[in-house]
Parts: sequence; structure tokens; C-alpha cells
Amino acid sequence: MFTGKRGVSVAIACPATNQGSDVVTTIRDVAKRAGVSHTTVSNVMNNIPKVSEETRQRVLQAMADLNFEPNMAARSLYTKRSYLVGYMVPAITNEFFMNVARGAERVLYREGIGLFLCDTTLAADREADYLRRLVRHRVDGIIVNYVANRKTVHDAVRAGIPVVAIESPVGEPKISLVEVDNAGAAMLGVEHLADLGHRQIGVIAIDFESDVNSERLRGFQNGLKLHDLEPRPEMLVSLSSLLKENGYFDHTVDLARSPVAAHREFSKIVERLLGLADPPTALFCFDYQSAVLVIRSLAELGLTPGKHVSVVGFDAPNTVCVPRITTVVQPAAEMGAIAAELLLERVEDPNAKPRSLRLSAQLTAGETTGPARR
Repeated sequence: MFTGKRGVSVAIACPATNQGSDVVTTIRDVAKRAGVSHTTVSNVMNNIPKVSEETRQRVLQAMADLNFEPNMAARSLYTKRSYLVGYMVPAITNEFFMNVARGAERVLYREGIGLFLCDTTLAADREADYLRRLVRHRVDGIIVNYVANRKTVHDAVRAGIPVVAIESPVGEPKISLVEVDNAGAAMLGVEHLADLGHRQIGVIAIDFESDVNSERLRGFQNGLKLHDLEPRPEMLVSLSSLLKENGYFDHTVDLARSPVAAHREFSKIVERLLGLADPPTALFCFDYQSAVLVIRSLAELGLTPGKHVSVVGFDAPNTVCVPRITTVVQPAAEMGAIAAELLLERVEDPNAKPRSLRLSAQLTAGETTGPARR
């Protein structure tokens, strides 16, 4: 587990109002109750180490007894910080991104920082608007998972806001990066299927142009070579290419928001692959949504995943899926936690050098894969 360098948190002594009362509690009230000076109370609130532990606990108890809370607005004016971090997420309905957010939130919460969730729905104008809002609010930092327009992120960096990217590099040397070895992750899926005797493996993805999926495609092809298998171009199908063939495709398409249209297109993909002269015995889906739609399409054709056609996905939440999907699992929560730690390093030390960390994925076998059928 990655552990970042922690600095001291900063608080400003501000008056607060007792709950259920109009009486304003001040730092001097806290000092009087604890039997210390108001300077000592300020030192405790700002984590100044010269205060003894016994005195610190007495001050904290006095603050609790008086329901004393620092005024965040005044605190921000004093510290020049908002104690907020923005998280740019492309699809709030995707469990992977929610697990990333969960990991980041746990780290930030311990530091007294809130996480501001921005669902861009892959729309460039919505993404740009959110980034402008975050810059105007002078958030402490921004975590991005996917960006449609890298220029808007670069503008945030030039405005002096620390940024950490997850999975997708954004071409800015001042941005730290947390990613998974996507090529290695795809090779895990190929190895699993090859061990089950599959020689004809198809790939289904939303697209092959994104940084993540292009790496997964490279890993898939390398995995085939390691098992003396030849890649077949007709077995590599993306939703974007299929829709372009039909004359329409918009990268702002959110499959979770268009389930009927998404299912219709994926049914076409499955029928196209299974209609080949030498069809695949296994389908490797480069994301969770694709795997679910493929399994549904197979069921409508009277085919059982794992028995007639094997299916492997990415980041499928096996706790709720029936059947349980064989899936390549990225350490999403850990990625979020590391991104938050890297961001806080830059917040506490603006001159800290950006860092890049690459994590490994694992494969969890479920019920959707089995031995290849002749």
C-alpha cells in the first residue's frame, strides 16, 4: 500500500455558535474552559507539535464540550485553501469510477477535505464548464479520470491548481499519474482463456482509440502471440467503428443512459462475430458494460456464457452479477487513495515533483468462462 508524505493540517481560530443556542463560542471560551491560553488553543487547532499530548487532549475535550467548530469560510481566507478537491468522472453510473471516488474520499476525509464529484458524461462542454467552476472556487486540487479536451486541464494547471490523472495521461509534465498496467491486465484475460483451450478469441470494446483501450488491445495481441495464436482483425470489433459504418456516432454517448440503443448495437456485434465462418469460442470485453450487454445478447440467442461461449470482462462487480462474470479487476479504491495522496503532496509542497505509479490488475474467475467447445 502506498503511503504519501503527510504534513500538518491548518486551522484558524474562529467563533462558532453553540447548537440550539444563539451564544457564540469563541477561542477564548475554549481556552478558559481548558485552563490554557488562547495561543495554546490555536496551536492545537493548527497541529503545532510543541503542545504536550495531555494539554492537547484537554483542549480538544473543551472544544467538544462547547460544540466549538472552526469557521470554514474564515479559515479559507486565512489559509488560502478551499478544503475541497474536484473529481472529474466520465460516468457516475460506472462502479469502477465510484470505487476510485471511495478510495480518494477516505484519504481526503481524514485530512478534513471534501470531495466534489463532477459527472461529465463524456461531454466536452460539460467537462469544460466543470473545470472552470473548480478553478473559480480555487479548489485545492483536481483528480481526473478521463478528459475529452486536454486543454481545459492544462488551463487548470496554469492557474496553479494541482492535478492528478488516473489511467489516462493528459500530456502535461506537471501532472502526476496513477495507472494500471493495462497491457498486462489484458494478457491475464488471454492467458485464462488460452488455458481453457480457446483458440479463437474475439474482442469487443467501446473504442480502440482511447489510451486505456489501445493499451489493452496491445496486451491482447501480445498475449495471443505468447500462446502461438494469430490475431484475426475481423474478430476485433468496437462500438464506435460499428456506428461509424452506419453514419452516426457521438463520443458523448453514455451507454448507461441509453440502455435500449446500447443493447441493440451490441446484439449486432455479437451476431456479426458468431456469424463468422470460424466464429470465436470466447469474447473478451474491454469494459464491464460491454460484458453485461454481450451476456444479455447471448442469452437471447439461447446461448449460455461459460458453456457455449466464454465471456471475460473488466471490473465487473461480481457481488451483484448473475451469472458471476469472469473479470479482470483493477484496484480502483487503491488507485483513488494513491491519487489523493499524490494530490495532497502537491498541495502541501507546490514544488514537489510530479510522480507516476503503475499498479497491477488481477483476474477473478467467475461463471462466464469454461472449456472451449469444438
